Amino acid sequence: MSRFLDHKQVHDAVHAIVAGNHVRCAVAFWGDGALKALFKTKARASGARIICDLTMGGTNPEELALLGAPSNPKLKHVEGLHAKLYLSSAGMVVTSANASNRGIGFIEPAKLIECGTFHRAGTKAYINAEKWFEEIWEGAHDLDRDALTAARVAWAKRPRWHPPSGPRSPRMPDTLLGRLASDPLRYRGVGVVFSSGEADVDDVREAAAAGHKAEASRRRPKLKSGEIDRLPKWPKGDLFTGWSEADARAWPSQFLCAHRGSRGAMTYWCYDLFFKAQLDKDAWSIFAERSATLRQLLDLTGTPRDAARPEDELLGRIFAYLDATAGPDDWAHRVCESPMHLDLLVAEVDAAP
Repeated sequence: MSRFLDHKQVHDAVHAIVAGNHVRCAVAFWGDGALKALFKTKARASGARIICDLTMGGTNPEELALLGAPSNPKLKHVEGLHAKLYLSSAGMVVTSANASNRGIGFIEPAKLIECGTFHRAGTKAYINAEKWFEEIWEGAHDLDRDALTAARVAWAKRPRWHPPSGPRSPRMPDTLLGRLASDPLRYRGVGVVFSSGEADVDDVREAAAAGHKAEASRRRPKLKSGEIDRLPKWPKGDLFTGWSEADARAWPSQFLCAHRGSRGAMTYWCYDLFFKAQLDKDAWSIFAERSATLRQLLDLTGTPRDAARPEDELLGRIFAYLDATAGPDDWAHRVCESPMHLDLLVAEVDAAP
């Protein structure tokens, strides 16, 4: 049995295939977010055999690193591979869609119009595809350190795609949040964290103790002894505490903190992620350091209050939405791990009654 997949069906069909067992993907290009969207965890991704292309600049090398390069023997590459085959015990999808946000749609609907076909496991087409995959696999090259370096060079030289030009949406003004959401390529790797309230000295003490305990139990600690000693003395204003495990996993390495103080004043702060400590089953604390580098990238000047003042109206709407959607024992907060997630949040705010 086979069936045609239109551009609305490709997303779900690919996810269903990758959710099966014995996953094999001969897919040319892998984009930002592929691991999290398709496999959910690194452990599950490590069981899949993947062949990609590194020469055309369409594969994000940092996503390959998340998938295990250069030490994952199940990651290979073939020069000139342009196929998009997703194969598992659940069947097979042959499609035009790469494993990318634009092709499949990870955090937003795919921007490209794709199509494909689905085939059940055991069909003649499926059996022929299995044979073809093994032939390509045998001739493929290991994605070793040299290959990963070459991928980074190709990625840096790739043609840049920019959103269609036109007037800025009225919901995203020509201010800092508007620039972030409107230029995700320039600000790639920068997130935005919306927070309210503030940690106290007891929160710092509890987070430092949790961090020390976790590091002591690791064969290879993430922090040096001098860095561990810094945790109990951490500035309480630079500690984000009580966040969920999902938030902690998504926490960006560089982020703008949009903070609403106890009196309602909005401020902007620039941070680098330093360390994450688990307090209990679903409560984490994030140690962050002020980032002069990010402040310069975002061209922030003046006081934190001055920096946020031009967006008081938008920030007020965002925090009102977060207040309205928070649980009874929760507070207004959100992690936007990328500029695209920021844009999605603002879209949620605009759609709210």
